[in-house]
Amino acid sequence: MPRFDVFVPDSVESALEFLQNPPPDTMLISNGTDLINRIRRRQVHPKVLLDLSGLTEFKYVKRDGDRIRIGALTTLSELAESEILNSKRYEVFAQVIAKFGASNITNMATIGGNICAASSSEDFLPVFMVLDASVKLLSKRGERTVELAKFLVGKRQTDLRPDEILAEVSFPVIPDNAWCAFDKIGMRNSLIIAFVNIAVYIALDKRTEAVEVARLAFNRVRGKIPERAHETEKALEGKRTDDTIIAKAMETLSSELRLKSDFRVTGEYREQVARAFFKRVLLHCLANLEAN
Repeated sequence: MPRFDVFVPDSVESALEFLQNPPPDTMLISNGTDLINRIRRRQVHPKVLLDLSGLTEFKYVKRDGDRIRIGALTTLSELAESEILNSKRYEVFAQVIAKFGASNITNMATIGGNICAASSSEDFLPVFMVLDASVKLLSKRGERTVELAKFLVGKRQTDLRPDEILAEVSFPVIPDNAWCAFDKIGMRNSLIIAFVNIAVYIALDKRTEAVEVARLAFNRVRGKIPERAHETEKALEGKRTDDTIIAKAMETLSSELRLKSDFRVTGEYREQVARAFFKRVLLHCLANLEAN
């Protein structure tokens, strides 16, 4: 393991003051389930780590009016135990956590770490994208809110400025006429880097039963970070779903995907699985909306 120094702030204010003029090659860390492995593999070379794990102010799940707010240092285990998200309508969170990893991982991995890792292996990114989430960023200059889709700039690249900390992710409450679900596939059932993962959000017009809102995100659409499949969404919106509409949407998805091969799996396989998972998760959402 390469050598580095660690600064442990005793408050949010102390952390933000440190970031006003940090030493060269400073990186932020919470519990390190992703970053420590990257340091060991010598993919990154920090000289200083700013350890945020003790800032309990960023550990919460709460409802604030019509939004759900999740603190960046909330672990997946804490998320699973949240009374706010422990309902059938928010099953998407349980679906992600069930395939994320064993308890030693879910007890440590944080929501903020998953977001800031900014890669196709981060399962919560597609979910937060279809939930239309935003992130709150703090610095000594103040705070700003950025749409999650705009926060992700590229693989391992975000819009987090050098003096900022990711404090929170938030999204609108899922209404009664909407459902959200997730699935993924990899080499194993858990502790896996996904070949394909997918999140779907569907809202129906209660009067016509047509699709009012469709949001669809994969870990990869064209590049190596999660993205929405906007053309496929348009193929669903305003229509009552039946076999013909779903088949046309699947054709649109095939033309929209630009999936490449790598050492894990071929691009052709990824596309076939993406199509199959799209239909499966869409039908799951529609069935739950009909039942509820």
